[in-house]
Amino acid sequence: MRYFNTYGPIDPAKHFFVPRTALLDELLAQIAEGHYFTIFAPRQMGKTTLLRQLRDTLAKDETYLPVLLDFEGLEELPVSEFLQAFHWDFGQRLLRLVEKKIPAQSAVLERLLDDKPPTSFFTLRRLFEAAHRLLPNQQIVLIIDEFDSIPQSAISDLLQTWRAIYLNSDPPRSLHSIALIGIQNIAALNLGRSSPFNIARQIRLPDFSLDEVRDLLAQYTAETGQNFTTPAVEEIYTQSAGQPFLVNRLAAITTEEVVRVRSESITRPHVQSARDQLVRESNYNFETVQRHAAVYQEEVLRILFGGIYPFTRNSSVVKTLEMYGIISETAEGNCQVANPIYERVLIDHFTPFEIGLSADILVNGHDFRPYAVDGALQMKTILSHFREFVERRGREAFKVTDMPQEATGQYLLSAYLDVLMRQVGSETFVEVPSGPGRLDLIVVYQGRRYVVETKIWRGKAEFDKGVQQLATYLETEGTEEGYFVVFHARPNVYGKLPGEQLEFTLTTAGKTIHVYLVRIGEFV
Repeated sequence: MRYFNTYGPIDPAKHFFVPRTALLDELLAQIAEGHYFTIFAPRQMGKTTLLRQLRDTLAKDETYLPVLLDFEGLEELPVSEFLQAFHWDFGQRLLRLVEKKIPAQSAVLERLLDDKPPTSFFTLRRLFEAAHRLLPNQQIVLIIDEFDSIPQSAISDLLQTWRAIYLNSDPPRSLHSIALIGIQNIAALNLGRSSPFNIARQIRLPDFSLDEVRDLLAQYTAETGQNFTTPAVEEIYTQSAGQPFLVNRLAAITTEEVVRVRSESITRPHVQSARDQLVRESNYNFETVQRHAAVYQEEVLRILFGGIYPFTRNSSVVKTLEMYGIISETAEGNCQVANPIYERVLIDHFTPFEIGLSADILVNGHDFRPYAVDGALQMKTILSHFREFVERRGREAFKVTDMPQEATGQYLLSAYLDVLMRQVGSETFVEVPSGPGRLDLIVVYQGRRYVVETKIWRGKAEFDKGVQQLATYLETEGTEEGYFVVFHARPNVYGKLPGEQLEFTLTTAGKTIHVYLVRIGEFV
């Protein structure tokens, strides 16, 4: 739905993008030097937009003939048909450039291209050389998007062809520069032997910086008249970690659906509402992340719930998850899910159906309406009921799934709160702030927010750290009271609890924190 006002609706075809000036300058410098290079990044990172900027910038220089191709949809072609498709696309785009820049040579080039299409990679190389002899004063730059969609049977020979052009001739070469773009680095492609294209430089396309997010949102402001406050901009950056698709989607939902009055500024709560809407939708970006995360489900779940994995691209798991934009590196050099939105999407995706059934069993017809008194929830009583249930019936509750123990406990609490909050007309949603093993469940009832943080017991030092983290978070939320549910899942690894008291209250940094120690290790 589009909302009209003095500014009119946002044009559905309008494409907002950030001019990545520094990166574009770097690519232009690589091309000026005649380098062959690769650009790789997960999907929906703005690669295609960047390539079009690169092509259009080069096209303004009379020296360059930038040919932009796309290999998407070619992966199933036999080599002979791939060569024909490559010859046709390359030839037609080159011909259009020559018709504009050097019209006197266009007829000769057209006759050259009308000759028999290449039947081997050797004859393809001869085509490049013939085009170069015809256009000796121009530098042909080949830019190929979706390069990893090339047929596997063609990749090695094609890269060998370009390597031979690069190594066997001094500049000017028949192909002055080549940029190959895909979701993975060329070195990661399966060639069956050592890479024939190790001459290429490697460039990874980064997420947006905070300044780039601010620049992008300024375009929405120019289009709609709606100003993004500084906390709103920072919240979009925090929730998305600068992932371009997520930044644009949050901005679109906020300006088109959350804030309908164009004169109203967009604030941090507006962005949070857009985030809550975004994580419930299905889109290609989320489906891609979920599909590839499912291949390494246990590893992803353990990272989500506090497992410490060193971030090293020498690990095939880490390399693959980073390649698809699922994880990134922490300041300490460990793995983390790439952004809070993906964390929420993956938690929802991996939550087993049986967990919801177990939550129903847990509630077991209990009437929680008396726990909502005078506009406030009796959260201490609610969480105490949960802890007692697990102590009493934990064996059944925690045998519903093969998920890691950490995930099972936190899933169950989330589902439990969802079930009972529907009884009292409240709302529960999940946040996953930074910090090992943290999962925050925010319960909203009649405008009041109840922060329930969960954590896995990993020893007294980590427990104390979690208490401090929760106190800081409560300060940020402007809340004086919080709830800390700690699952004691692996006593043989992380030691026993420090005492027999399983429910108690702490005061830290002026905040009241109610603690619930939930023992599940002896049941699983």
